[in-house]
Amino acid sequence: MAMINIGASNAGDQFYRYKMPAIQSKIEGRGNGIKTNVTNLVEVSKALARPPMYTLKFLGNDLGAQTTFNEKEGRAIVNGAHDAGKLAQSLESFIKRFVQCFSCGNPETMIEITKRETIHLKCKACGALSDVDMRHKLCGYICKNPPEIKKDKKEKQLRRAEREREEAGAAIDDEERRRRKSEKKEKKEKKEKKEKKEKKEKKEKKEKTDDAPAEAGDASSASEADDDDDDEVQWATDTSAAAAKARAIEQLTDGAANMVTVVADKMADAAIEDESSEEEEDPRVSKLRAYAAKNDAVKTAEYLVSDALGVESKEMGVLFLLEAVFDEDEAIPPQIKAKKDYLSAACPDAALQRALLCAFERYVTETATSGFKAFSLILNQLYEFDLIEEDVIKAWNEDVDAASCIDVEPKVAQAVRKQAAKFIDWLDESEDEDSD
Repeated sequence: MAMINIGASNAGDQFYRYKMPAIQSKIEGRGNGIKTNVTNLVEVSKALARPPMYTLKFLGNDLGAQTTFNEKEGRAIVNGAHDAGKLAQSLESFIKRFVQCFSCGNPETMIEITKRETIHLKCKACGALSDVDMRHKLCGYICKNPPEIKKDKKEKQLRRAEREREEAGAAIDDEERRRRKSEKKEKKEKKEKKEKKEKKEKKEKKEKTDDAPAEAGDASSASEADDDDDDEVQWATDTSAAAAKARAIEQLTDGAANMVTVVADKMADAAIEDESSEEEEDPRVSKLRAYAAKNDAVKTAEYLVSDALGVESKEMGVLFLLEAVFDEDEAIPPQIKAKKDYLSAACPDAALQRALLCAFERYVTETATSGFKAFSLILNQLYEFDLIEEDVIKAWNEDVDAASCIDVEPKVAQAVRKQAAKFIDWLDESEDEDSD
């Protein structure tokens, strides 16, 4: 198939790198049923980076004829008899209007449709935005049938680099806030220790003052008893905890005694709560952790859904996987990169990716609570490593009861989605930029 330069103005440049097949036509039928089959329209459109229907519609409008296109067969028909030369002239007009950059003439452009339904050609060479004449009939068809937007690898890398810069800045800000908070906490602790020490000294001073008369009375009574019978009586002090507490309460005022009692009751209640809050780890998690330590990610994923482990739901199974392979005392986002093979093998489809989000939702609110405020970074890492699709994240965000099957309460779920709002907003902004 003969290849020619794109654009008549570049026809004489033998080193021009943008080329396309010369348009070919075949006249079929006769009489009123005569028609022209553009045999290589798909190849021509592909070289111009335009959908075949855009090219065919333009040819039909320019030649004043009806057109039909069969996507399965790639068969393009223009009613009437039109030779290749006539079609080439019409195609040249299409290239000038809807392909070439109006600034530099480069054919490597992208069609962008704004919210006001105006069409621009964005040049990949010079970056210029060319305004397309909206009076042409093809513009209405393009607005109703916009081209599919495919994000190239370079654009994704640029966006990732931009996000990394933002995250680095946010990390520096967080570190500064933590430093200030730590300094403030230290000052507060020093102040509290000083106040506590002063109170203790005042209390000891008061106890000494109150004990002085009592000691004098005890001394006089003791001397009298010694005079009466010094050999038969032996004096001793009860040092048990109950006796010490009773003596302390007797020496304090009524208000102070009440305070001591209330504090003691609160400490006892706190101890009971601590004992009741300590829960034993599910033995299946320990079992899964031991298996994952000896086997690779694929075998661990197979074991996760096997009867040998006995997990009742996919959400609970993924939660067990997080508790088995993640360290709750370490930051979660850096661990995702190290454990991505396990997550990828265990969550290959949309349903399991949703289960992974539900599992993280409970994991950061019950097990590794330090990851709660970093939930946007967790979502970012899952998205960047292609562990979860964008549609799955948005569907999970809209369903507050998504993790109810693993006992995540609605209030807790709303709090998690509030932490994820920054990442969700970024996804929406990216989608708006792509649509613009």
